[in-house]
Amino acid sequence: MGKIKRMDQVKLILKVFLKNGSFKATARKLKISKNTVKHYVRQAQKFDHDLKKIISLEQESFFVIFNKEASDLELEKDRIFLEKISFWLEELCKPGVTRQLIWEEYKSTNDQFYSYSRFCGKLKRYIASKDLTIALNHKPGDVLQIDFAGKKLCWVDINTGEEHNCEVLVTVCPFSHYCFVIALPSQKVQDFIHGINQALLFLGKLPKKLLSDNLKSYVTRSDKYEPKFNDLCVQLGAHYGIELQATRPRKPKDKASVENAVRIAYQRIYAPLRNEIFHSIEELNRGIKDQLEIHNQLPFQKKEGSRKERFEQYEKPLMDNLPNELFEIKKSTKAKVQRNYHVFLGEEKNYYSVPHQFVGKQAIVLYNRTMVEVYIDRKRVALHNRLDHRNSHAYQTSDKHLPRNHEQWKASQGYDGAYFIAQAAQIGEATQWLIQQILIGKIYEAQAYKSCAGIIHLSKRYSSLRVENAAKRCQKAGKGNYPMMKNILEKNLDQEHEALILKIPDHTNIRGPEAYQ
Repeated sequence: MGKIKRMDQVKLILKVFLKNGSFKATARKLKISKNTVKHYVRQAQKFDHDLKKIISLEQESFFVIFNKEASDLELEKDRIFLEKISFWLEELCKPGVTRQLIWEEYKSTNDQFYSYSRFCGKLKRYIASKDLTIALNHKPGDVLQIDFAGKKLCWVDINTGEEHNCEVLVTVCPFSHYCFVIALPSQKVQDFIHGINQALLFLGKLPKKLLSDNLKSYVTRSDKYEPKFNDLCVQLGAHYGIELQATRPRKPKDKASVENAVRIAYQRIYAPLRNEIFHSIEELNRGIKDQLEIHNQLPFQKKEGSRKERFEQYEKPLMDNLPNELFEIKKSTKAKVQRNYHVFLGEEKNYYSVPHQFVGKQAIVLYNRTMVEVYIDRKRVALHNRLDHRNSHAYQTSDKHLPRNHEQWKASQGYDGAYFIAQAAQIGEATQWLIQQILIGKIYEAQAYKSCAGIIHLSKRYSSLRVENAAKRCQKAGKGNYPMMKNILEKNLDQEHEALILKIPDHTNIRGPEAYQ
């Protein structure tokens, strides 16, 4: 018969014979001996005369038919495997038990055994066929899993009583289950990256990989094989030398450790803090930090040590060092220094001061999540803490930027409080009252000049009479500003007010113009 054929060659012999039904024609077509064709066809027919069924068999079963010498060994291996697989699955659920360990025990107690790769393959196929789950092996220091908790925490503004909801970012090292939790204002990419920075600072080391699901702030296009990551996250990965990974869409089991960490966070962080009231996000994070420290130092229930001990003993020594500087998102924009020596940051609609001598100059504004830098002629002239985005049209003013003789400087610019009050008096008493209210409503009077100039300009656009009537409406309300005046004039509310005042009611004692003709 010659050399034994490979199983794919045997399958081809059967297919060709099934098609033409002739040993001779099959041998001629495949350029092999007629006896070889007869041998494999007859051996197949011993098991089943229907060759179609034999050709459709799986590789292992097909091999057994044509390798009688190996079939008894294979059957014995398979018998042992099926007898013990339920026991192995129970053992794998226990802490510290791995597939490598159970394979070594299986190998040491059986003369006939599968190789490690084949053992794992058969185990994986069995688990998939039964829709089971299995504990994953995690390398120490390899990956940091990330996820946002579904439930939010909150803090209360002590001045206004307003409640602010916070997103909660949870990270975990799967090998040790060492956790980090932080409250963030949002899931926006700048807050997401800030959360990762804080997690890495907490660890004091760098993992090799970051793994998250398909968060919008992390993945811009999800794909099973090649997801596209947010550009800023790619820059973060390059800065730290960390590989970015994403789970398969709709596969939460790919990051089972952090899913479990979120569940535990509800029990050991959310629950202990449920009756406490915090008055800032920093205060809330201090409360989280205290509970997190307790959680990470609690002893395991089914194995020795704690999360923190296991991390410091097995993971931290294998991880890379943090760079000298954290990754930082910086944006830039151009702005002109206004007459009130402030620049306007359009993204959040707030104002930041610069030294008064730079009025009228073009500036470059660099800003990140917490800081704002102003550059003029390539030199930094101002540095500010960034205002909260909720405080739109707010001013951040440094005393150092004020001129020494403030009043003299204001007069030299053609703007001061007296100038605007005089301009308003020409329009009417109500407008003068409104300008005075705006001027005294700011810590630094110069901050009100832009609003005052806007109101004076409205008189040129809509007429002095309409602006005065609009100011009267504000006076009745006891407050007013430029946006209110603009809204009244755009919606013609001042004219409705005027019509109401001039309308003469019908009455028998009131004579009309016809009585004087």
